[in-house]
Amino acid sequence: MLKEFAVDPRVIASSFETCRYLFSQFGADKGRLISRFPKTWKRMAIDAADKLPDGFKKERVIDYLSSINNDWLTLVGSGRSYESFSVDWLDNAMLAHKTQPFQAIVCELNDSQNHLIDANSCDENHPLFAVSKTCAVNRKANELAKIATLMLQSCRKLRLVDPYFNPARLKWRGSLAAILSLIPDISLVECEYHLLESEKSPSTDKFIEDLQKLNGVIPARGELKIIRWKEKTGGERFHRRYLLTENAGLNYEGGLDPEIYAVQTTDVSLMDRDHHHARWAEYDLISEVYDLVLPVLVIDSNGRVSKVNI
Repeated sequence: MLKEFAVDPRVIASSFETCRYLFSQFGADKGRLISRFPKTWKRMAIDAADKLPDGFKKERVIDYLSSINNDWLTLVGSGRSYESFSVDWLDNAMLAHKTQPFQAIVCELNDSQNHLIDANSCDENHPLFAVSKTCAVNRKANELAKIATLMLQSCRKLRLVDPYFNPARLKWRGSLAAILSLIPDISLVECEYHLLESEKSPSTDKFIEDLQKLNGVIPARGELKIIRWKEKTGGERFHRRYLLTENAGLNYEGGLDPEIYAVQTTDVSLMDRDHHHARWAEYDLISEVYDLVLPVLVIDSNGRVSKVNI
């Protein structure tokens, strides 16, 4: 679903037309992300653009490149070793691809056997460039989490949304552990779980007791806010299931809980920008779509629960 591409920084900066086109083809909503390979990739691309002839188009190229990741997930950390700055970027990319493959390498060559795509051939008709925005995922904890790996490795805010989250049940703890384990440093990420409060829900005291079973589920130095909502009479139904970060989102048709005793799949789909922004705002604490239940509960990696009144 979300695929990571190596993109030659000189190629994306080679002209206004090329930059604008490639810029339009990448982003979490497109299913394609640019690998930050090397860590200085963005600086390298801007430096290459700075060599273009002065004028409006040069300024636009630099603006495009400077804006990457400002408000939408497009560029992701690679984690791959960049062997040497003394050799060509493409040689480094092909070497890295051997040990940790990219979906493809966008450059100036067409060589499908080596996963190379000429920038001028980057369209949905190219098998290496085509991506699916919806897929069926096995309802197993690791599979439900794995589909969101690139999002989780790049986020600073995470909102999990499932009305039926129940920390007292092992399956829910398993899926939560799998998701949080993919965050490189959870101490840097504000994590929230949004769920439905209904007549059948346990009391706050009983729910706090259940939350303590998350001891060991949340990685060290991490915290998870538990945010409960009540539906308003005549208002929106709290039924959707999402994994949302501040700049990307996935819709889980069948929920974030795994199925332990049967072989099942659920449809997972990428959210476009406007849809994501609307749903993200829906779960702000100041949102009026639902009624917020106080207190907000915060649990740490040791299973300690505290109450927060907003």
